[in-house]
Amino acid sequence: RALSSSTAQEPARYVQGVSADDLETDPNIASFFAANFSDQKDEEHTSNDGDDALLNPIGDEQEAEDTATPERATAAIDDALLARNIRPLSCFLRPRDTEEGTRACENLREVHKQIPGILYGSDPTKSVVSKHADSKATVKTPWNQIQRELDRYHHAFESRVYELTVYESEEAAEADGGEGLYKQLVIPANMQRHPIQNKIYCVNYLRYHPGRPIKIPIRYINEEESPALKRGGFIVPISRTIECFVEDGAVIPESIDLECTGIQMKQVLRTERLIWPDGVRPSHRVKPDYLVGLIYGKRAGEEEEEEGESAEVAEEAS
Repeated sequence: RALSSSTAQEPARYVQGVSADDLETDPNIASFFAANFSDQKDEEHTSNDGDDALLNPIGDEQEAEDTATPERATAAIDDALLARNIRPLSCFLRPRDTEEGTRACENLREVHKQIPGILYGSDPTKSVVSKHADSKATVKTPWNQIQRELDRYHHAFESRVYELTVYESEEAAEADGGEGLYKQLVIPANMQRHPIQNKIYCVNYLRYHPGRPIKIPIRYINEEESPALKRGGFIVPISRTIECFVEDGAVIPESIDLECTGIQMKQVLRTERLIWPDGVRPSHRVKPDYLVGLIYGKRAGEEEEEEGESAEVAEEAS
C-alpha cells in the first residue's frame, strides 16, 4: 500500500520523531506507515465530506426558512418629521378580552417581550377628544424598540416626540408593509419599572399636537467660562426640565441650553440665562422668576480661613 504524499512528506504528524529520511532509509518504518497511515488522507476527506453532508441540510433548511419568513414591517417616517427631530415607534392593539389584567400583562412582558400601555389624550388636529371613551386605546410595544430609545436618550426619553404607528396585530404589520391602522404623534408618559429588577413594566403614550406643552431637559453650556465653577463651585439643579411650547413645523430641541458664562458664587439661576431656539417659547406656567438652579461652593477667603482654623486645632491638640 502506497503512502500518500502528505504522509511521506510529514510523517512526524502521525508518529513523533520520525522524519522523511527515516521512511526512505528504514524499510521497517516504511512498512509500518504503509500498513497504518496509507489511507489517512482519504479518510480525512471522507470525514470532512460526512460533516458537510450533515451540516449542509441544516444550513439549507435555515436559509430556506429565512427566505420564506417575511421581515417584520418597520414603520417608515416622513423626512419632514425627521427634520423636526421626531423618530418612529410602532405598537400593536391589545384585545381587551384576552390581554388585559395582571396575569395577561405579565405574560406579554415575559413571554412575548411586549410592554403594555395606553394611548390617550386629545388631538384637535384629528378631532380626538379625551372625554370620549373611544379616545383611549390599549396597546403593546415591542420591548426592543423602547430599550433602543432608552439606550440612546436615557432620562430624556419621556421628553421627546415620536410618530407612533398603530397596527391591529403583528400579522397585520407584516401584511401591511409598514402602513398600519393610523399614525399619531405622541410623547411617552408614565413609564414604570420594577422596583428591584429595573425591568420596564409599562409605557403609556400621550397624544401630541403643537398646542400641547412638552417638558424639555435643561443643559448647561460654557461652564469653563464661570469663575465660580472653575474654583470648585457647583450647580444645584432645582428644575431639570422646563415646560415649553413648540410651534408647528419648528424643530423640537433635545435640550434647552443655559449659559454659564460669568456665573458667580451663590448666584441664583433663572430663565433669563436660557437660550430659546427658534419656534420654542416657555409655557404660561413658567413665571419670570422660575428657579432653575443655585450656585454653591466656598470662596477662596473662606477656604483659607478654614485651613487656618484646622491648623490651629491641630497645634492645640499636639
